[in-house]
Amino acid sequence: MSVAPAEFGSALRTLRSSQGLSLGDLAHLVNYSKSYLSRVETGKKQPTADLARHCDDALGGEGRLIRIAMSVPRRRTQAATTTPSVRQLPRSITDFVGRVDLLRQLDGTCPEASDGQYRGSPLVLVDGPAGIGKTETVLHWGHVAAERFRDGTLFADLNGFRQGGSPLTAEQVLRRFLYDLGETRADLKGMDAQQLGVPFRSLLTGKRMLIVLDNATRPEQVRSLLPASPGCMTVVTSRSRMPGLLARDGALRLQVPPMAPEESLELLATLDPESRLAQRPEYLDACGHIPLLIRIASRRNMNPEFYDSLYRRESAAMLRLFSMVGDDSTSLRSLLMGSYEVLTGEATWAFRLLGTCAEGWFTVRDAARLLDTGQSAAEELLSELADIHLLQYRDGQFAFDPVHRAFAIERAGAVESERNGCQV
Repeated sequence: MSVAPAEFGSALRTLRSSQGLSLGDLAHLVNYSKSYLSRVETGKKQPTADLARHCDDALGGEGRLIRIAMSVPRRRTQAATTTPSVRQLPRSITDFVGRVDLLRQLDGTCPEASDGQYRGSPLVLVDGPAGIGKTETVLHWGHVAAERFRDGTLFADLNGFRQGGSPLTAEQVLRRFLYDLGETRADLKGMDAQQLGVPFRSLLTGKRMLIVLDNATRPEQVRSLLPASPGCMTVVTSRSRMPGLLARDGALRLQVPPMAPEESLELLATLDPESRLAQRPEYLDACGHIPLLIRIASRRNMNPEFYDSLYRRESAAMLRLFSMVGDDSTSLRSLLMGSYEVLTGEATWAFRLLGTCAEGWFTVRDAARLLDTGQSAAEELLSELADIHLLQYRDGQFAFDPVHRAFAIERAGAVESERNGCQV
C-alpha cells in the first residue's frame, strides 16, 4: 500500500523534533536547503530516495524514512516517461571530506520548485588554484544533488589548463551534447557555436538538468553552452576568476580556498590515520593545505626526505616530491605548467622575477620597482597572475604561497639555463 508525501513529511518532522533539531539544523546536516525541507515536511514536495537516505542517517531513523519514501508513488511527467535521462558526471572520490560551506552554497543556488515553477537558470563559477579541489567539490555535490535534476546531468572537461593541451571549443562541446541528447539533424554539421546553441537550448526547454563545465579558461568557452530554461543549472569550474562571466552573464562566484587546518587533519586521518604529517602541523602548512598535495604527501609517508624538504621549503625538491611517477594529472609541476602556459609573455617574465625577488606581501608600487616598469603596467601584470591564482591577493597587496614561489624560482632557473645554453 502506497503512502502520500504528507506522511513522509510528518514522520520526518516527528523524528527531527525528537532529536531537538530545528529545520536549519537539519539543513546543515544533510546539505538541503531549509525551504526545501520545509516543503517536504508539509507534504508540498515529494521526498526523494537521496533525501530520505541523508535524513535517515542524520537522525538515526534506522531505515524508517527510506522505507516510507519508497512507498510514496512517483509523480511522472510526460517528458520524464518519454525522454531517457543522461547521467554524465564522472566518479566522485569516496574519501571526500570538509567543504561544508561550499556544499551548502551550491545547494542554495539550486532552482527551487514553487507550485511547479522554477526560479531562473542559475550559473555558478567555482574557481581556485590548481589542486585545490574545485572539480571534486562540484562532483561530490553533483552526485548528492542529482535527484533534483530529473532529466539528468551533462558533463564536459573543457581541457583549459592542461599542460600542452588544446582547450575544447564551445562548438565541439555543443555537438557532443546535442548528440548525447538525441539530436541527429544533418544540418548541424555546418553550424557554428552560436547557431548550435539554438537547438541546444530548445532541447533543454522544460527540462531539469545540471550542466557541469569543468576546467574552463575563458567565458567564450561556456557562453553558448548556457541553458535558458528555468530549472536548469550550470556550474563552471576554472582557475580563472572570469570577471566577464560575472559581469555580463550574472554568474555567482564561489572561490575554493585552501582547507582549514582542521579539515586538512581530517583528510589526512581519512587517508592515513597513522601518518607522521599529523604530528607536525608545519608540514601541512608547507603543503598549503591544498587537498591534492596532502593526498600526495600521505602516500610518501615512509620517505624522510619528503618531510625534510617540506620543512625547509626547498623549491626543486618540493616540486619533484609533489608528484606521482607516470601520472601528469597528479604532478604539481605539470598542473602549474598548465597555468603558466596560458600567460602572456610579459606575465611569465613578471611571475619569474617576482617569485625570485619579492618577499612577503608586496604592493603594486613594490612590483613596479622590481619590474622596472610603470605602476599601470605592473598592476595589469599582477592582475593577470592573480586572476588564475598564481598570486594571492588581499587588501590591495599580493604574495606568493610556498608552492607557487617554488615553481616561479624553478621557471626562472630553467629560462636562465636555456639562455646560457644558447650562448655557448
